[in-house]
Amino acid sequence: MNWEILGALGEIIGGLGVIFSLLYLARQISDNTSSNQSAAINDLTNQIMKITILDDAAGKLFHYGLKGLDNLTDAERLIFVQRVTAIFLVWFNVHLQHQRKLIPNEFWDTFAGDIASYFQHPGIVDTWEMIKTGFPEDYVHYVEFSSAMESRIDYLAGSY
Repeated sequence: MNWEILGALGEIIGGLGVIFSLLYLARQISDNTSSNQSAAINDLTNQIMKITILDDAAGKLFHYGLKGLDNLTDAERLIFVQRVTAIFLVWFNVHLQHQRKLIPNEFWDTFAGDIASYFQHPGIVDTWEMIKTGFPEDYVHYVEFSSAMESRIDYLAGSY
């Protein structure tokens, strides 16, 4: 066996090692992406739960606020607007994380329906008109596009 053959074998083995290393690295990146997506979904779900799980009094105030801001006192209006703003901030967080590919499309796709459902209520529409100037233009367009969709669900169906 001469040195040229041994050198060629060494290069082939080294090349295969590089290919296997790259495949392993690609797998690790994919696993890390999945892990990050799961963490982002879990965090967003927890945020939504904190905002929407209400005690009885807060739930009633939110229910009345959905019917329109005119149904509320000044103090109640402030509380309602803050709660709705928090919901829009969570949706904005989802919007940003989707743009950065931190959450999968399957999770993202559910939010347009949620927005459409909320926009069936005058209090949400009124509040959005008050707060939308505080959000970036692309998010405002997304919300307004989603709000115009036909809602497949009404969380408060029959409650009026």
